Amino acid sequence: MAGINISEAYNHFATTYVAKENANVDKHKKSDLQSVYKSIAKINKQSPLHVLKQDDYAQAEAVGIKEHARTLKSLLEALSSESEIVLNKKSAVSSDEDKVSVEYVGTGQENAPEFTINVDHLATNQINAGHFLDPDEPVALPIGSYAFSANINGHEYEFQYSIRNGDTNKDIQSKLSRLINKAGIGLIAGLQEDAEGKTSIIIGSSDTGLKKGSTLRFEISESSTSEKGLNVSYFGLNLIAQEPSNAHFFLNGNEHFSASNRFTVGNQYDLTLKAPNNPELPVVIGVKNENDALVENVRSLINGYNNFIDSISDIHDTGFKSNKLVGETVAIARAHLKATSDVGVSVAEDGHIDYSSQKLREATESETPAQPLENIKEFAKALSVKTDEISIDPMKYVERPVFNYRDPHGSDNPSPYITSEYSGMMFNNYC
Repeated sequence: MAGINISEAYNHFATTYVAKENANVDKHKKSDLQSVYKSIAKINKQSPLHVLKQDDYAQAEAVGIKEHARTLKSLLEALSSESEIVLNKKSAVSSDEDKVSVEYVGTGQENAPEFTINVDHLATNQINAGHFLDPDEPVALPIGSYAFSANINGHEYEFQYSIRNGDTNKDIQSKLSRLINKAGIGLIAGLQEDAEGKTSIIIGSSDTGLKKGSTLRFEISESSTSEKGLNVSYFGLNLIAQEPSNAHFFLNGNEHFSASNRFTVGNQYDLTLKAPNNPELPVVIGVKNENDALVENVRSLINGYNNFIDSISDIHDTGFKSNKLVGETVAIARAHLKATSDVGVSVAEDGHIDYSSQKLREATESETPAQPLENIKEFAKALSVKTDEISIDPMKYVERPVFNYRDPHGSDNPSPYITSEYSGMMFNNYC
């Protein structure tokens, strides 16, 4: 099987099993969890008790709008400098986004010099590809207990499993794949099928590149505790199909290596290498001028708002108050964008924001329109507060009749997770 097919199969498994970051919102400090707790507790000190209907669709939609809110929050964070929304925040630009993408991560106070980069080859991960076996044939190993060891990052992990009467090759390949993925040790596994319908197990490292003095990211071997043995060689768990390598590139003609395809240059540029480029056509990295950055950031803000409105408006479940959430969000836009039509920004009848990049650009090039831009900035701040509110208590937009009001003269102790019977689950992956 060609190496490219193995890489494609691995990439599929990586996107399936590896959790994705929601950009800036998932990058928490320890104090953030305490802030979430305090926010929930504050809500419940004065909130009545509700009856949550057992409506799976409505509850699923609540989780969905929370994720939509977090996506919008991530966009707003990208327009922020510390705790302040900065519409003209510097924005990095690459002359070839298909080869090298870039994000500006500096403070904005220092000069950001332009530079060139030539990418020789990308950093790769290690991929092991096992033997192709008939998926429906019984495993040609004795019934009993088996084990194998995976050595990764200097640590050894043992995986134990059993082969029972009637187990097929695919049964055990699938079992091993699940064991590896659930272990969370930096390995990703899945099954690959060839043209004849035979299947093999593919195991790859989630990290690319090599550590100094190492030649592999991981090694798989028979375990001494395995009663029967030979399971590694039977499935081909130790067969290396792609060796790991570091990225090789040149910055302004100077040679560099990186274990990852994503790295920071000068604490200002966050680069992601995507593909090698023609050495005679180096990729140029720099920052857009202030007016261009302003226009792009306003466009990004408006598109994020409009996408959020569209995503909520598409929800038609009777147990979910989508109209309430849409109305509250549109009201924020109408309150802050009353006097921004001069710079090409206005709220349409349906609640979407219309935007003219040409009009905004003309306004910024002639003279910076301070008040309209301040209104847009205040709109972004209010929108950020709204996304936090939705994330804390998305169940407020689900039909939930009041069960009992709190005793105003009784205990004021908060019930921190009563905003939703799913609150713990919702915040578990992020804090």
